[in-house]
Amino acid sequence: MSIGKVCGWVRVDPARALSVVQIAAILSLGVVTVFRFHIFAEVDERAHLAYVQEVAENGRIPWLGHDHVAWQELALEEHTYPRPSPLNPRLLGLRGSSYEAWQPPLYYMLAAPAFLVPNDYRNKVFAVRAFDLLLLMATILILAGLARAIFGERWRVPYCAALSVLLWPGVIVRAITVSNAALELPLVALYVLVVWSATVKPRTSSLVAAACLLGLCVLTQLTLGCLAPLLILPLVAYLRKRRDRLAFGVIVFVVAPPVVLIVPWLILNEGRYGALTASSLAQRMTRSYGPAGPQAGIGAVGLGLGRLTRVVLPQEWWSEYGGVRGVILIALPAASLLLGALPVVRHRRLLCSRISGLLAAPLALGLATLLGICLLAEWPAALFPRYLHPMLPLFAMFAAWAWMWVGISRKRLLGFVALSSLVVGMIWVQMAGAYYFTNVGAAFGIHAAPLT
Repeated sequence: MSIGKVCGWVRVDPARALSVVQIAAILSLGVVTVFRFHIFAEVDERAHLAYVQEVAENGRIPWLGHDHVAWQELALEEHTYPRPSPLNPRLLGLRGSSYEAWQPPLYYMLAAPAFLVPNDYRNKVFAVRAFDLLLLMATILILAGLARAIFGERWRVPYCAALSVLLWPGVIVRAITVSNAALELPLVALYVLVVWSATVKPRTSSLVAAACLLGLCVLTQLTLGCLAPLLILPLVAYLRKRRDRLAFGVIVFVVAPPVVLIVPWLILNEGRYGALTASSLAQRMTRSYGPAGPQAGIGAVGLGLGRLTRVVLPQEWWSEYGGVRGVILIALPAASLLLGALPVVRHRRLLCSRISGLLAAPLALGLATLLGICLLAEWPAALFPRYLHPMLPLFAMFAAWAWMWVGISRKRLLGFVALSSLVVGMIWVQMAGAYYFTNVGAAFGIHAAPLT
């Protein structure tokens, strides 16, 4: 073997090394979250699991306002399982209701087989969480494919930037605990990948695939409908390539798949609730349990935007970091992500690129949608940071690309991403002692703060 080959084996690409460490950390923390994060410690996990159970055991979508959580869930929460809890879910108000029944059904249908594993109820929870971990692993792979497709040989640094966001506790905990957020991450990344492919190489099959994925996104989370404008890019590219009358007919054909996918669920809602969705009913049911503060207007928007500074953490951990030092620590990773907008201030032509249209626009569209829901529907809970999680890895890629475009060296940018990941690692050490390994945490004086 030549000396050059030996040196090639010894020399390790820093970006590759960092991505391997990040992926190992994400998967390790994901496995720990599956088995060590307290069952139903995530605020809405119980209601999401009730949805999965109804689909798995009865083959039907639960009915908001009529169906209640199963006795096993209350027994686990009251620490009486496998014996039933003395509580009657019909007398517990929202706590006993299957209040997530208004959500689109795709995730719950896909998670139902995991729930049907022949085991006790506690292990069924772990099985559904393990399915969510598989979805998180799929997100890692899809983001790698997206980075390769967009950036070619320079894909590793943007990919590391995206992985640094997946490493956030808020993303991992929300993606692993039972909820439709687990499916949002891979679906949005895959949708953007297909839209990019359909833009670079306009084909009818790619357009139809992108339209179908948009429908699947909406069947996972209604707010993901905000990503529909991204289809404009491949449609324009397709029309420029074809330049015939038949091409305009394709536009109608592309609109059909999302409608066909969503219509059966909308018809079910119309029959049950007299409306296309039950979001208004869910809003009324949860209003008294929503966040403290203004419920409408600019005050509610200001409260929601303030919560976005805590996007790094899951909602259940917000009370852990008090004081100036704590606020700065949890705001650092989010602030570092927003630094990606700085090159745009001086070089506005960055916004005219296809890369910004597909990687930066989703976050802007998502935030505009949440602001609209908060103002028009007077639902301040819409501005919880978790609804932006699927767009954040994409924006991290855009931020890395923007800095590379203005001439920041690969080495410096990679060091910045590594530093951001290190800060997140420090947060994980604190949180693991408070919520995962409480005995070890107590030995070092780390205790979980009361939920606020």
